[in-house]
Amino acid sequence: MMSDIGEAAAAEVHLSSQEFNEELINIKQIAKHLPIVLGSCSSELGQLKSDLLELQKKQNGLIDKMQVENQQLTETAQDGMCSRMYPLIKSYNDKLHRIKKEILSVHERTVKLKKRALRLQQIKEKEALYKEQKREEDLRREQELIGKPLPNK
Repeated sequence: MMSDIGEAAAAEVHLSSQEFNEELINIKQIAKHLPIVLGSCSSELGQLKSDLLELQKKQNGLIDKMQVENQQLTETAQDGMCSRMYPLIKSYNDKLHRIKKEILSVHERTVKLKKRALRLQQIKEKEALYKEQKREEDLRREQELIGKPLPNK
């Protein structure tokens, strides 16, 4: 029984040493190809690293600008004069909008009145032309009715 266990242990040790040797060979093969793989990736990784650093610099610049803008907005909001000016500006803006609407309304009415005046003027001109033609026609008829004097014989 002891010998069976010893033989099994020996066989197991022998298998594990074979696996170790195979793994060692695989590691050596990988080590041969590793510089080639790293060489092909190193230029891309270097470019990627420089791109990330540039992006980080730009982000930091934007963060600094945003902080300055926020500080300026905070200072402006805390200024009492500005807060008093906002309602005044709003009321003037409302007045401006009302005046613009009123001007637009007056403009529309003016355009309508001009069209109406033009139409009335055309009607008056037609009536005057009609009267003139009628007067000329009446004169012509009157001349025809009067007749021509008879020649004296």
